[in-house]
Amino acid sequence: MKAYYILIPILFFLSRAPEASAQEVVNPNYGLKNPRTLEIIRVQVKNDHTIIDFSLANEIEGGYFCISKNTFIEYGNGVKKKLKDLTGLPYCPETYKFSAAGEKVYFTMKFDNIPGTPEWFDIIEYAGENSLSVLAVTPGRKINERINAAFNAMDRQEPEDAIRIFSDLLPELQAKQHGLTGSVYINLTGLYSANNMNNELKNLISGFKSSPMPHKQKYMTILKNMGYW
Repeated sequence: MKAYYILIPILFFLSRAPEASAQEVVNPNYGLKNPRTLEIIRVQVKNDHTIIDFSLANEIEGGYFCISKNTFIEYGNGVKKKLKDLTGLPYCPETYKFSAAGEKVYFTMKFDNIPGTPEWFDIIEYAGENSLSVLAVTPGRKINERINAAFNAMDRQEPEDAIRIFSDLLPELQAKQHGLTGSVYINLTGLYSANNMNNELKNLISGFKSSPMPHKQKYMTILKNMGYW
């Protein structure tokens, strides 16, 4: 996430997407991720498979990484697509050993096709506490454009425009039970707080408490860490 109002370690919210198309999106927006330095470069949804390109930066001396075969795209009502092929990193228990802090590795995951291209999906590795995950990857052009417009407003130091865009988007995401709902709540929380909009912030937190959404517990933990619970 590129945002001046929120600084939360490990988890990032709504990564900016500079360009998107029906079958391919570069740097798609998403909700939460782990590890912190993981980035999605591109998602390609094709007729017979889905390809996701990543980068990962090493932060420590002696760092290493691998990917478990027990990794899935998950979407809809519990639909899972298992990882079929991996290039650029080894499968665990073999590891890629970084040569220095700051080194970046690029890798690609290939999954079976996702029929109909869902509005969002999760990428989840089931390999213990520090497993790779990217929640609410969003391939749609229109929603990416609107989120990017909010970030552009923040870059211009125009929080009113960013608040308007996120506020307009929030009920639409809620109605769809979209995976980015919690991320928009978090960004609005930061914007309201930074701009001393206390009544709006109080109403927003109240709305969050009563609103169903994917991955709500994770976002609740973030709000607690921010002191708003």
